[in-house]
Amino acid sequence: MPAARRHAPLALALALLLSAASSRAEELRVCLVEDDLPRAHRAEGTGFDHDLFREAADRLGRDFVPVWRPKAPPYSEIDDTDLPLEALLERECDLAPSVPGQLALGRLAGAIDLGPPYYAAAFEIYMPPLETVDWADLPAALAGRKVAVRLQSLAHFAAQAAGLDWTSQPSAADVVHAVDEGRAAAALIFGPALAGLGKDPVNAFEPPPGLRFNEHAAVRAGDPLGDELARVLDELRSDGTVARLAARYGIFRIEPFQTVSSPEAIRALGIGGP
Repeated sequence: MPAARRHAPLALALALLLSAASSRAEELRVCLVEDDLPRAHRAEGTGFDHDLFREAADRLGRDFVPVWRPKAPPYSEIDDTDLPLEALLERECDLAPSVPGQLALGRLAGAIDLGPPYYAAAFEIYMPPLETVDWADLPAALAGRKVAVRLQSLAHFAAQAAGLDWTSQPSAADVVHAVDEGRAAAALIFGPALAGLGKDPVNAFEPPPGLRFNEHAAVRAGDPLGDELARVLDELRSDGTVARLAARYGIFRIEPFQTVSSPEAIRALGIGGP
C-alpha cells in the first residue's frame, strides 16, 4: 500500500479532531462556593449567582463551567471571607461573583478588576414582627433585650459600638435560631445569609453606610472579559432577569447603594477609633 494511502485515515481523523476542537465554544469558568445559598449550592446546582452567570455565559456564546470552592471555616464574615480570589488569579476560573467592593480585595486590589455592581447587600435587622426601625433607634427599641450577632463579625463590632446588649453566635443559622427560640429579641445579620435561611428582614430598614456593600463580578486585571460581562449584566438587568432571579432566591436589594462601606464609614459607627 502506498505511504500516502496508508496515512490517509490518520490524517482524516486528525483533521476531524482539530475541527471539533475549533468549533467547541469557549468556556466561562465561574468560581462558586459550594454551600453558599442564596448565591450558589453545589449539591442542587442552583443559586442566584449560579443561574445568573449561566445565563450570562449563554449570551456570551460560552459554555458555563462552575468551579466549586470549599466553604470557609464558620467564623469567617464579610471582613474575613471565602471569596475565591486566589483561584481567580491562579486561572482556575475566569470570574468570581459577589465581591463586595474594593475593600474586599485587600492586597490583591491591583491584580483584579471589578465590574459595575449588579446587586447590593447589607447587614439587616431580623426582628419579627417589627415593620420598620432606624439604626439610631435600635438602642431604645432593644433596651434590656439581646441582639444576636455572629462572633467577630462587622455586625458584632457595630452592635458593641452602638451600645446594644449583644449575644454572639458561631454561625448565621445560630444567629437566627437565637431570635426564633426567644434567646434574643433581634439579630443583626448579613442579608444574603438571612436570605439563605429563608428569613425576611425588617421592612424599610436603612442600614448605615458602614454596613452596606455593592456586589460585583471580579476578573483578572486587564481581561477583556470584564467589558463583555458589564455589557451582558446590563442587558440582564434591563430585561428583568436579575430581578427575577433575585426574587427566586430571596435577594433583598437589587439597586446598588449610592454610598457604601469605607474605612471612614466604619469609623463613623464607632469602630476602630475616631
